[in-house]
Amino acid sequence: MITGFRAKGGSISETTNFVNCSRAAVVKLYRAWQYGTIQNQRRVACGAPRAIDDRGERRLRRCIRANKRATVEPLSAQMNQGATKSVSSTTVQQTLLGMDLLSRRLVNFFSE
Repeated sequence: MITGFRAKGGSISETTNFVNCSRAAVVKLYRAWQYGTIQNQRRVACGAPRAIDDRGERRLRRCIRANKRATVEPLSAQMNQGATKSVSSTTVQQTLLGMDLLSRRLVNFFSE
């Protein structure tokens, strides 16, 4: 946001008021962006392989279609059934969140 505001011609004072941070921070960040020393902090390709890849996501979607009211625990049990590499329930929940399936519960409260 700082770099965009400064690049469009905003002064340092206007930028500090807009972003609500110090002048030194604005100057430092803008210079780093200007000279290309800012590193991308996204962890998209951090090197670790994904626990559930695209094929696993398709399998998870099929499991969800088979039982639409299933919680995370039965889904993770289904994913681990016959799999060479087991997947935790937390990983299944994070994958579901990434697939925009937000209404799944981590714990099945009605199993008692």
